Amino acid sequence: MPYIIPHVFKAGEKAIAEQVNTNFNYIKQSLEQLNTTVGQQISDNNETLNSKIETLEDVTQGVSDTINSRDEILRLGSIVTPDPTEDGQIPTADINLVSDKIITAAILANSQIVLPTLDNNTKFINILFEFTIASDCTLSLPLNIKWCNERIPDIIADGTTINRLFFDTTTGGTNWCGFASTHNSVGGSTNE
Repeated sequence: MPYIIPHVFKAGEKAIAEQVNTNFNYIKQSLEQLNTTVGQQISDNNETLNSKIETLEDVTQGVSDTINSRDEILRLGSIVTPDPTEDGQIPTADINLVSDKIITAAILANSQIVLPTLDNNTKFINILFEFTIASDCTLSLPLNIKWCNERIPDIIADGTTINRLFFDTTTGGTNWCGFASTHNSVGGSTNE
């Protein structure tokens, strides 16, 4: 009969098994807590993301509404048409531009552009001035404008060509940048 070595480490194996079981339970609890924490963070992130998506959708809708209502914006612009005086003389007319607006005009008199006075809190605005001017009229431009290409634009005075002047300032109105283009609605020619 073979010789069997008695098992003398039974107590030690039990202690090791208990320690392994304790470690396993600790790891299990740690993973459960980690799962709960990560799940809560994912839920919080989803709520934040959904909130930001809703805000972005609102902003996008606002931009879309603005784009779709361009005609309404143009109609909100000031229409400037100077009237002749009783004796038939056409006076010089001030065309007072308004900040952050699109202004349209049919200029029938010698006129001058007056850029707006800004309050202390306003640093940046832009203005689009779109107009036709009668062939016997002139338009005076403010002196504190730095024109694109450092050249004062030609204003086409024929009663049909649409002249576009764009003004912007980043200095609260101390200095302005000016850009010009024309479009002849009859001939179809454009000068940007």
